[in-house]
Amino acid sequence: MAPPPTLSPDDFYFDSMGTTEDIVRYCPGGYHPVTIGDIFCGSDDDAHSSKAAYRVMHKLGFGSYATVWLGQRVESAAGFVSLKVTIASESDKEPEMIELASGLGKQASRATNAASEAKDGERPSHVLTLLDRFEHRGPNGVHSVIVTDVVAPLLSFHISRRLPRWRKVAAFGLAKAVAQLHAAGVVHGDLHLGNVGVAMPQLCEQDPSDVMQDLDAHELTVVLPVDPANQTHSLPPYVVKPCDLAAYYDRIAGGAEPQTKLFDFGNAHKAGTLPTAFQCAPEACSPEVAFARVVEKVRNPPVEPPSDIWALGASIYEIVTGSSLFRGVGVNGLPQCAAAMSATLPPSWKTWWDSTPRPPQNPDAWWTEHRARLRVGCASDEDAEALARLLRKILVLEPEMRPPAAEIVGDEWFRDVE
Repeated sequence: MAPPPTLSPDDFYFDSMGTTEDIVRYCPGGYHPVTIGDIFCGSDDDAHSSKAAYRVMHKLGFGSYATVWLGQRVESAAGFVSLKVTIASESDKEPEMIELASGLGKQASRATNAASEAKDGERPSHVLTLLDRFEHRGPNGVHSVIVTDVVAPLLSFHISRRLPRWRKVAAFGLAKAVAQLHAAGVVHGDLHLGNVGVAMPQLCEQDPSDVMQDLDAHELTVVLPVDPANQTHSLPPYVVKPCDLAAYYDRIAGGAEPQTKLFDFGNAHKAGTLPTAFQCAPEACSPEVAFARVVEKVRNPPVEPPSDIWALGASIYEIVTGSSLFRGVGVNGLPQCAAAMSATLPPSWKTWWDSTPRPPQNPDAWWTEHRARLRVGCASDEDAEALARLLRKILVLEPEMRPPAAEIVGDEWFRDVE
């Protein structure tokens, strides 16, 4: 659970206007105050750490539970990494989940792509690579620092402007990421495009000076409380707007096709176990999870691989159309929206459905309307039809009827990008 803020936005002279993390979350149990040039490293008594040191160079992103920074290896100036610094109250199970998923990446990739071999005989992982992990003590508590490879957020690529093949390749990589996760026995639990990125292997080929010159200039908002008594060590001197990594990727990647990578494993867990707590964006929430939460009032419902499969289908839809499956609908409205597109209902839904005021159920009309939206992001009518057939197999209410990720990877819609 997020720590309670001790201050409000009105307690500060300047507001970053939503371009950075919430300043009031810099408090005991909250964000660690990071400044450009800070150096992070593990301690000698930390068995998980490589003892390497990393210097903060720029901001990559932020979320409710962490800030993410572009780091540079101190001992090797050419080595850029991503540094995720969690809030102090967050558990550190994420590295374990990344390690578990990426450790089986090659085996899962071979299992789901036996008919298609890479030039070097191996497929790249579609999950972040865990490079290092350690704890860092600061004024707001002890924070987990997770060091990984650098990825550019998929949503920053303005997907609707990309060619149909680019979108399909990105969707294919995401399907392979889910297959890799599930082969390792891991459920992501919060799979939406905000947690998907594009790998940047070209970054290691760039001169570090050129990288820093070509990235956006640091855009800072001074953190200045109205009351001087609130100017404590819990606060950073400024907050930083994330750089536009997608624009830089386009500059250095040339015509390379996107290699999709899945990140943010803070809500991931082993299949067959419960999540630590219910934390799921509406875009990633499957109907059975939403129904358990909203109708049956289950506080922390099970989230299993079929839930990731639904989220994968919704993500593919968004990659192709540029719009979320149920735009503007929160978790409370998901059961009714999902039922409207389905020809059948699970037996456990019938009593609720019969007592719910609603328009008539017309799934064929729903799919006809949405097939037209799919066509905009597809290369041809035939391509759109193949995608609609795939999504109609994935986006069903009964979890056990959804195809496994390995089967989705082998679907006819992906045949021209394998």
